Amino acid sequence: MKKIETEIYGYFKDMFAQQNMPKRVILSFISIIIMGLGISLFSISGFGVDPFTSMNMNISSAFGIGFGTYQLIVNAAILLYVVLIAHRGLVGLGTVFNMVGCGYACEFFEGIFKPFAERNDAIQFRIAFLLAGIAVLCFACSLFFTANIGVGPYDALGFMLSRKTKLSHKWVRIITDITVIAIGLVISGGVSALCSGNFSEIRNIGIGTIITALCMGPLVNIFNKTVSLKILNTNYEKLFKEAALFLIKGALLKNTKPVAIKAEITFYSDPYRILK
Repeated sequence: MKKIETEIYGYFKDMFAQQNMPKRVILSFISIIIMGLGISLFSISGFGVDPFTSMNMNISSAFGIGFGTYQLIVNAAILLYVVLIAHRGLVGLGTVFNMVGCGYACEFFEGIFKPFAERNDAIQFRIAFLLAGIAVLCFACSLFFTANIGVGPYDALGFMLSRKTKLSHKWVRIITDITVIAIGLVISGGVSALCSGNFSEIRNIGIGTIITALCMGPLVNIFNKTVSLKILNTNYEKLFKEAALFLIKGALLKNTKPVAIKAEITFYSDPYRILK
């Protein structure tokens, strides 16, 4: 019981220790809505979505469950694992926003744009949706990342596995992305379609999936420099490249002896102090 009380206190302390917290919360919440819009544009383009979303869309469709509801269930299961091992450095209000809101926001916007997409199925419209989805999703990720009040459950899982296996986060992410794509393919029947050459029956995986894997990093960094960082007036220029190191070390710091709130504020105001 004492440990549970200590952890609850730790979560609340971490949650409100950062500077500009009201602005961070608003920024994180808005980013999730925009993120749902970006994913919906990816989806209706028909060129594929990011690996984790592709698995959730394929499985939810195979079992007849709404995408938002299924994604909430999966994210909640991942988050439960994160909380049980008290990896507080990766969890915050942003994690909850991501877990609950992203899937439902995607469903909402997809319901708005899908009728138009079905009436205009020409390749130029699909490419336009894809390009718009890339821009919107990268912008949303930049806002969410800059808010810095927790990462998404799937991202948290990658950081934790990297720490546990001693592999770099880049390789862990590649492995987890391939794994979730494979799971989605197996359950949705995509593997049999792939083996028989019926590529048109493979859903939610395509050029868009490859683009998110290769291009999101640089594009998010551009939005960081031009838009997101100016909103909070915070120097996170290197944060994207060093995300794994920063978050893992931050988690280790917060899971050791309790430190004064003043010290934690200093840590957040200069996140690279711990890396020096």
